[in-house]
Amino acid sequence: MYQVLSGALAAYESSLAALEKRETPRLGPRQLAGWCRESVMVAHKLKQDMEQAGVHLPSESHRARVAELAAANGHFGAAFNAALTEPSKVGRVRIGLGRSASLEPSNVAALLVSEPDEQIRKRIYLAAGKSPSCNQRLLEEMVATRWELARVQSYPSYAALRMAGGSLARTPGAVVAFLEQLAVDVRPMAEQELLALRRLKAASSDPSAAAAATIHAWDVEYYAARARQQLITSPPSAVLRYTAVPSVLAGIRHLLWQVFRMEWRVSEAAPGEGWAPGVLRCDVEHPELGPLGVVYLDLEDRPGKYPTAVTFPITCGRELPPARGGGGRQLPVMALLASASGTCPTSGKPAMSYRELRVLLHELGHCCHNLLSRTKYQHLWGTRCAQDIVEVPSHLFEYFASDPRVMALLARDRSASPAGADGAPEDGEPLPAGLLKELVAGRSATAALELQQQLVLSLVDQWMFGEQPPGGPYAEVNPDVAIPEGTAARVSTTSDIWRQAVEVASSVPYVQGTSPELRVGHLTIYGGAYYSYVYARCLAAQLWRLTGLAEAPLDPVAGNLVRERLLGPGGSLEPLELLAGLAIGRAVGTSLGSTSDPAAAVAAAAAAAGAGPGAVAVAARQRRLEPWQVARLRQRGLDKALAPPAEGGFLQALQGGFAPRSEPYLDLIRGGCGGA
Repeated sequence: MYQVLSGALAAYESSLAALEKRETPRLGPRQLAGWCRESVMVAHKLKQDMEQAGVHLPSESHRARVAELAAANGHFGAAFNAALTEPSKVGRVRIGLGRSASLEPSNVAALLVSEPDEQIRKRIYLAAGKSPSCNQRLLEEMVATRWELARVQSYPSYAALRMAGGSLARTPGAVVAFLEQLAVDVRPMAEQELLALRRLKAASSDPSAAAAATIHAWDVEYYAARARQQLITSPPSAVLRYTAVPSVLAGIRHLLWQVFRMEWRVSEAAPGEGWAPGVLRCDVEHPELGPLGVVYLDLEDRPGKYPTAVTFPITCGRELPPARGGGGRQLPVMALLASASGTCPTSGKPAMSYRELRVLLHELGHCCHNLLSRTKYQHLWGTRCAQDIVEVPSHLFEYFASDPRVMALLARDRSASPAGADGAPEDGEPLPAGLLKELVAGRSATAALELQQQLVLSLVDQWMFGEQPPGGPYAEVNPDVAIPEGTAARVSTTSDIWRQAVEVASSVPYVQGTSPELRVGHLTIYGGAYYSYVYARCLAAQLWRLTGLAEAPLDPVAGNLVRERLLGPGGSLEPLELLAGLAIGRAVGTSLGSTSDPAAAVAAAAAAAGAGPGAVAVAARQRRLEPWQVARLRQRGLDKALAPPAEGGFLQALQGGFAPRSEPYLDLIRGGCGGA
């Protein structure tokens, strides 16, 4: 299968090259026409998947070794994260007066926020920083296994292997350069936030010692919570009056209709259709696209429920083959799980905290990405896109929760409205503007420090799975790939990597003798790709402005641009081409009818979509376009995206790859919006 697929791709690509040279291609017109852009992308992805399984390696021993390593790699995540929830493995710590505390992550996090005694917080932090000890061996084995898995397949590192599948970053060097520069840029803001925390700490003991107060790692969450409390003067229950689940869902229906023309019809799941009481069924349609799919909402809290918010795909979307007069689309089905842990004081209905509402919007971004994706193959559907693009729509949707115009739809007390949650958008009393301002300010109190923590995690992830991983020396496993100079002699530990990342990216000093990496389950899941969250934050901040949503978050023109240029393509466009399309989207309009020149409209749309050679040929035949016209407009989009910030550029070229510009995201933090 691999040989047949490789041969077919080689024949197609050599035929395109021959046509460019005005030579006779290997494939005839009918054969070339059978290769659409998505077919080429899927073929390349399948070929790469097979190669990452080692099928292309000439040596049977190498193929067997790859299979062995892949099987081992699949084991680490489950074992690592299981240890974090096993009381006997995480252990307990004595905190005085005959008391002890479990070192399970959720309990540690809660105590570091709420425990007023610094010495107890310190004991908890130090004990948690060495637990669970069994994860040290798992982490070292995982790093070594992934390094060998990459090297035997001719990749310089596991991080490079993860980026090889069509990412925006393309190279680990681009990612590290971006992260290190962002660490420099955010440090002044983080230092200001740290100063505010020092003042809080000093005020709780000796007000005259503000300059001398030191914020340690075990102090950050405690005093960050105190800083938020100073900004949010309203009681936690104040927001619950406006966030009853039926009212929030009514607001979401109005929002998605106004912005994306999506109609959500919400009903109770039929008996036997849901998996728990209270599950809702949402049938989603679009006036032009028709039925879009089904989303099951599971928002009520209950024992044993999945602990975090998440969107699970049940059925993927794709085109159906036009057999027997059929065709059409296979509609996606998804399950969205989130929380509504409060109770509305006026209606008694389950209600959401401000954080829970933001999380729901985040997951709705993933849902809309999937619902509005119009790809031919399920392999490229919606969130099955590049690792550093997949979180962009969800972070973009989070900005809705900071905008008073949107929150006037989402957060309303509709309990006294005659029509209830099914009334008009303006029915009921909206969340007071002052309360929303408090909530946004509270969330932004330590936004720069929180970004620093994300940078630490991202750098640890890159360096741990980079060309010089901790724990060496490693023997070379592929003589065709030169081992980086100094790697064989490198004997750093995983804790050394963490300390180095803290020194580069954090204003809070590293605590000697601790190994916080033993508790970061994301290292097992993302492995070389955790940076994508920081990329997504910066890209979402750029697109919030670029698309016009920042000026008019309920504007259907801006929504149509997002739908057609960001959500609709799913993974069918390479990230750079996708973003180039967004860069010129406002200039050329969001539909083919936006200009009086049909040929220019088709060319602009093809360029904006990053049309491949096959699509260019079709456009040229239908509209008498020359390939150079489409190529020129596509290049215009790339030039605009990569232009200096003063000229509207939002990407930068770095060390063989690309990264977002971070200025708009930092501006939002600086302005007290906290980013997404």
